[in-house]
Amino acid sequence: MMGAKMAVFDLDGTLLTHGKLTGQAIRMLKTLRQNGIRVVIATGRHRGTVPLRLQSPRLADYLICTCGAVVASTKGETLLESTLSREELQRLMALGAPFGCRYALSAGRSTFLSRREPLLRRKTDGGSDTKKFFWRYYMYPLHSRTTASWRAFLQRPDARAEKVVCTPADPAQEMAFRQAVALDGRFEATGAAGAAEVTKKGVSKGSALGFLAQRLGIPKDAIVAFGNDDNDLSLMAYSGRFVAARDSSPAALAAADQVADDIPEAALRLCLPAREKGRDRA
Repeated sequence: MMGAKMAVFDLDGTLLTHGKLTGQAIRMLKTLRQNGIRVVIATGRHRGTVPLRLQSPRLADYLICTCGAVVASTKGETLLESTLSREELQRLMALGAPFGCRYALSAGRSTFLSRREPLLRRKTDGGSDTKKFFWRYYMYPLHSRTTASWRAFLQRPDARAEKVVCTPADPAQEMAFRQAVALDGRFEATGAAGAAEVTKKGVSKGSALGFLAQRLGIPKDAIVAFGNDDNDLSLMAYSGRFVAARDSSPAALAAADQVADDIPEAALRLCLPAREKGRDRA
């Protein structure tokens, strides 16, 4: 593998610890950029929430958001946007109707949900009864928007979405729903069990990385990717090495070129081997 020119990081379960960047991760990202390595964040989160987790745009050069539907520079320039049309959203919701699906739509910098879909309650770590939206961490108060109903949303002139998180009423029916989506042929369904993340067919973190690498003229062998979940596996086709975090999904662990206990340390050793050898001699 030639010298690294780009490092690609998933966020949740890979770069973040308990939802935050550690000091070690921040120092690693700064070091990579100072040594001329392009840093790319590749996440399923929509573009409105990534800056909250990244803390500073100076820690990365590019963002791949919403499972690959959006590619943007950290300076705010949108380079690629793949959206589901009104007709595709109607079709997706028709597929989800027999399964009683609930939806969360990522569009622009907002996540939309319907007022007609009730909130779920669950116990927090402290034992207090707290309202939580059904799709776990996808909703953030600063970026959430509500619509009277999905019928009303689809009547909007700008009705579209980069990604739809679909949750069947019966968790046991999730695989059947995913199969129905796959058979339709218009969509890509990824995401961990419990919430199918649906984008336009052919859209993935990998396809977005391929677009960005071609735009920047960076060959596959000069790219190192880090991930932990099934939706990170698409990065393998466009990177010279794929590194999985130790607590990754079984599929990611099986497919990875390397498994790392410490992602920041592994990133420095793989992307800046000369620097690390010099440190070992010191």
